[in-house]
Amino acid sequence: MTEKQELSYKLIRKNVKNINLRVKRDGSVIVSANPRVPKTYIDEFVRSKRSFIQKAQADMEQNRKEAVEQQFLTGEQIPYLGGSLLLRANRADSRRIPDWIEQMQQGSITGFSRNDRGEALFCKDGCLYLYTTDVDNAAYNRQLYEEWQKIQTGSLCRKISARYYPVFEKRGVVYPEIKIRKMRSRWGSCIPARHKITFNSLLLEKPVESVEYVVVHEFSHFIHPDHSDAFYRFVEQILPDWKIRREGLREK
Repeated sequence: MTEKQELSYKLIRKNVKNINLRVKRDGSVIVSANPRVPKTYIDEFVRSKRSFIQKAQADMEQNRKEAVEQQFLTGEQIPYLGGSLLLRANRADSRRIPDWIEQMQQGSITGFSRNDRGEALFCKDGCLYLYTTDVDNAAYNRQLYEEWQKIQTGSLCRKISARYYPVFEKRGVVYPEIKIRKMRSRWGSCIPARHKITFNSLLLEKPVESVEYVVVHEFSHFIHPDHSDAFYRFVEQILPDWKIRREGLREK
């Protein structure tokens, strides 16, 4: 994109105080603005952000080029809570499930999850153990992993939500329904009218402090539905270092 090329973006009109601009992971640009703001003013605002947009798009393109499809074989590094786990892939053996359950109860393994086929995933000593009926099937094992990831993200987000909820309960917020799913461009979303929050299952890859920020961010929408200055002041009352925590979401 040259300096003379016009920047393309999708405009969303809604009742917000400021013009908001974000670059999605696919490189597309989304702008939200109040219906009263003239289109010419918005165009000029977007042009003023050209350098930011181009850098964000270049970074995302580089990330896509560097991304290596996980084969889910022993020795691969699996992103986990801001660090990584060493993957240990093994053939499923349902006879070992009672032993794993006992280890879970003793606290020597964490994140234990299994299915009725004798397959299981759990964390132990810096490793992610994957017991599967098809060790060499990357697509199948990815599905097993993503199911486990969704369960663990749900457990983490609900634990954090329970810890921070008293702050919101005092303001009359009803505890919401919490859903987990893989999302392309958001870490979370809140629908106040439905008392519902959805968190991105990929949050399991991010530092716990950053996940806490996402939880507080989404709960705060029950108080301030927009991203106004008042919204961020409220978030800052709960998490004074929210900007630092947010940066953790942007790191690989």
